[in-house]
Amino acid sequence: MFNKKQDQLSLQPISKGLYAYTSERAGDFLLFVESLDTCYKFLYLPGADPFYLTLEDFTKAVKKGILEFVDPVPEEVYREALEFSKYSDKNLDLSFGKKVL
Repeated sequence: MFNKKQDQLSLQPISKGLYAYTSERAGDFLLFVESLDTCYKFLYLPGADPFYLTLEDFTKAVKKGILEFVDPVPEEVYREALEFSKYSDKNLDLSFGKKVL
């Protein structure tokens, strides 16, 4: 899809990197947020919900071409996505439109 050669693949997420699904979930994206002890944290787009992949699952998905690196997003887009994720549907009480803590 994005024609990355196998030798150009990074098997660790790139800072602020946007990854595209290439198969079943084509049209969906993952935005890399941070490395945790046993997994990587992403924002699942569209929707900006937190999404976690183990180090092994991420590596397999990249090697098999299920996920492809697109580009790092600009800093302001990255910050806006993180801010938006704080107010995703899972964090809102839709009956009153207030954030639920």
